[in-house]
Amino acid sequence: MIIRNELVLVVFLLLIGGCVQVGQDIGSTPSAISPTVVFVPSDSSYLLACVNELQGLKQNDFDRYSGEAAIRLEGGDDKDTLQYICLTLHQRADYKLFKQGEKLLRRYIKEHPDTSDSMQGLLVLLKQLEEAMVKRSTDRKKLLDERGEQAEQVETLLLQTKQDQERIQELQSQIDELKNIENIIKNRER
Repeated sequence: MIIRNELVLVVFLLLIGGCVQVGQDIGSTPSAISPTVVFVPSDSSYLLACVNELQGLKQNDFDRYSGEAAIRLEGGDDKDTLQYICLTLHQRADYKLFKQGEKLLRRYIKEHPDTSDSMQGLLVLLKQLEEAMVKRSTDRKKLLDERGEQAEQVETLLLQTKQDQERIQELQSQIDELKNIENIIKNRER
């Protein structure tokens, strides 16, 4: 019974005092242990950060990096795949490389069904970017074709102008000759 009373007393004291280590100063501030927060970026944020980092890349560096990334891609991990996709999104990437990156991104999303919706959103943006690239290319070709047609028209007009000037000079010569003949006839009649 005495043990039971002592046990009840200990439990009662613990409830009143809270969970305090023996010898701990209750009035002092807690030790400076702060929780560590580990942030693992999503695949889409990794890709966007990579695109941002590579913005000012020169053509030689881009060619070297994309060659190295293509080699690592064959036996690499997910990070290598994402790095290669990042390079295919660079402004120096041609359309063929861009399409390879889009295909690789589709495969990556298919192989990683747990990827966030942001990767799907990135894929939608890539599709819109592709449409803009195709439109730009089509518009550029159309503009170059129009420029060629206009250059031909200018050349034709210049040739026609030259011929017209020669005809004008010829007619002016004939007019001058007729005036001379007229003057000669007038002078004979006098």
